[in-house]
Formats: sequence, C-alpha cells, structure tokens
Amino acid sequence: MNYANPGLSADSSTPVTESAASEKFDDRMVIAIVIATVSYQAILCLLNTHGLSASRTLLGLSEALILTACLPFIARRMLPGVIIIIAFCGAMFCLQALLSGGLNIKTFRDLAIPLCYFWLGCNIGRINIASRALSCVITVVLFMGLLELFFLDRYTDFFNIFSYYVNTGNLEPVPSYANSKLQLNGIRPEGIGRTLLPDLLGSHRVSSVFLEPVSLGNFATICAAWGLSLDKKDLRKTLFFVVVAVVMIVISDSRFALTTVSLMLAMRLFIHGRGLYLPIVAPFLAIILLVILGIDSGEFVEDSFHGRLALSGHALLEFDIATLFATTLSNPYADMGYAHLISAFGLPVSLLLWFSLWLLPMPDAQAQRFRAFAAIYIVLILCVSGYSLYALKTSGVLWFLMGCCLKKPALAAEPKLAVAAAPPSILVEVGNHIRRRTDAC
Repeated sequence: MNYANPGLSADSSTPVTESAASEKFDDRMVIAIVIATVSYQAILCLLNTHGLSASRTLLGLSEALILTACLPFIARRMLPGVIIIIAFCGAMFCLQALLSGGLNIKTFRDLAIPLCYFWLGCNIGRINIASRALSCVITVVLFMGLLELFFLDRYTDFFNIFSYYVNTGNLEPVPSYANSKLQLNGIRPEGIGRTLLPDLLGSHRVSSVFLEPVSLGNFATICAAWGLSLDKKDLRKTLFFVVVAVVMIVISDSRFALTTVSLMLAMRLFIHGRGLYLPIVAPFLAIILLVILGIDSGEFVEDSFHGRLALSGHALLEFDIATLFATTLSNPYADMGYAHLISAFGLPVSLLLWFSLWLLPMPDAQAQRFRAFAAIYIVLILCVSGYSLYALKTSGVLWFLMGCCLKKPALAAEPKLAVAAAPPSILVEVGNHIRRRTDAC
C-alpha cells in the first residue's frame, strides 16, 4: 500500500479552498455595500434628473434595501451586547411613544444605522478589508468630486442636486435660486466667501457623490481619523488617508473638517495610552460651553458660527423634564445636535449609547485611537449639526470601521485541517506500522 501524503493533502485542502473563495466573495460584497452606502443618493439624484422623480418614500426604500443587504453578514454571529442595547432602546422608545402620544419612526432609523453597520464590521472583523473598502470609496468620491470641480456645468446636467432635494422634501423651492442646480450650501455667499484657496477654487464647494459639501467634509474627517489611527508601520497608508482627506477638505471648503482633523492630528502626536480615554468627558464639557454661550448671548443671536453655538445653548436652557426624557413631542432641532439627540432619544438612552462606546473591548492601540478620534468627531459635530451624525452616507462608514476595529476572534481549526497539517514523516510512520500489523496477520 502507498501511504504517501498527496492524496490526503488534496482532500484536506478542499475546505481551505472553499473558505478562501467564500472569504473573497464576502470581501467583494462588503465593499459593494460600503460603496452603495455613500453613493446611493447620487444614483437617486441621477435617476431624478432623467425622469424618475425622487421622493421620501423612494429614499427610505433605498436605505432599507442597503440595510437588508447587511443582514446575511449580521446573522452569522450574534452580539449579546448589541442585542441588549436594541432591546433596551426599543423598549424606551415605545414607552416614550405611549407617554408623548406619537411614535417617532426616525429615532428607530437613526439608531438602526450605527448598530447595523457596527454589527457588520464586528462580524467582518478585519482591518485590511476595512482599509480596502475605505480606499475603494475614496476612489469613487474623488473621481466624482474632480468631475464636479472641473466640469461643473456638465456635471449638473446629469446631477440636478437642487431638484433632487426639493423632490425629497429637504428643500423648499427658491425662485431666486432657480438658475443653480447645486445645494444651497454648494456656493459660498459673497459676504462669507471661501476659506480654503478662494482665488483658485472660487465660491463653488464640491459635494461629489454626497450631493452636499458638508457631508464630503464629514467623510474626509472620518478618512483622516482612520489614517491617523493606524500604527507607525503603516505610514504609507496613513499618509494616503490623510492626504486624500486634506484634498476633500479643500475642495469642499469644510471648516468643521479642518478644525476637527487639526485636533485629531494634535491628539495623535501628544496623547497616548490612557490619555485616549479623555474624550469620554468631552460631550459634557461641550454642553456646558454651549449653555454658557447661550446665557451670555442673551436674546439676540447673530447669524454666525458663534451664533449657531449660542442658539444650541438657548435650546438646551429651555428643556424641561419631559423633553429631557423625550416623553413629549418637540420641534425639530436642525442645527442643534445635542438638543436634537436628547429630545429625540431621551437622556437615559443617550447616556447608555455614549458609555457603551467606551465599554467596547478595543484589542489594541490602533482601535483605541480610532475610538478616541471618532468620539471627538461625534462631540464636535453635535455642536453644529442636528442630523449629520445620523446620515447613512457617512454614519454607515464610521460605524463599519468601528466594528472592524473589534477584530473577530479566530475560529478553531477543523479536525481535517489539523490532520493535513501533521508532518509527513508521522503519517508515513503510521502507515508503516499498519502495514507491518497486516503482514503479521
């Protein structure tokens, strides 16, 4: 009998080949999901410009379809912590609905997005696929952004952004703005002007697939956070993500992104180890600052960056017990992030979600750095915007990357693979022993 190893190795290699093919397919699907996450509104805008009228219903169905695509990956591994959060928050939202007399569907949607993408990232659990997915998205974003920058008239012939936002109910028709096809914030007003390279780039702010420059700036901030969180051995990747982030910040003229990325860079240089837990107190300090600005500004609030912060402080000062626990229906707080968060989710849920972020078992320094940078992004964006934190096109990317930082534990090797890995000399010796016993018989 021939007890050589090739036959056994061929059989045992089958699971390895199937596993590699399955992993490759998963990688492609995940990258496709992330690309769809950032570009679905651009696709809807294209269809709206060329005959298919967009609507809130179509927008909601598109988001539901993307979230549904995540379910096969989510179902592979249950996360008890996430399930507990879902159960608690769902119960609180239902209780708030009973007390307020109305169910706010948007709160369920705003919570579903981060939990779904975080769960997806956890079940993928590989830093390399996170970087690959983000790089692919950056390629799409920069390509579309450069087309908009250099061929604006041609670009808006395909993407009538203003018409799209009017049809989806996010903008009211403005007769004086009828000649432009960009978002209202796609052009810097003459009195304000562009901050970054005004003589070279003019008043136009690029939005790329996000359709609004604010979201492009937020995405650039997330890219910079990911790059700055990488280890020193990945210096080339760090430079790539930071440089493309700077390019996107410049073309979108995002003052928020410029400020936030500068702060992240300072943190990367000077804060390490346990210092990365300092952002845990940042939202409380931010709320105190907003309230102080609201008090000092009095009744008059000017239309400026300082005025927007003061307006957020005024809104917080007007909160009562019912608003703090989200047991009453309140007016929307479009540019007041903390006021919107607390009035929509309630203080208990808001605190639970914030401290849950800091209870995540980050496995290494890279993951801890990204959590700290993400926390700074969250804290600062809530100071100036009410809804940007929950936008699928940027929030999905942020929480997918966060989930990937919690590297998925390696599965135990299959018995067949263990036999295949045994040294050939041992297998030959076993074969010889069996042959001698057969001859003796």
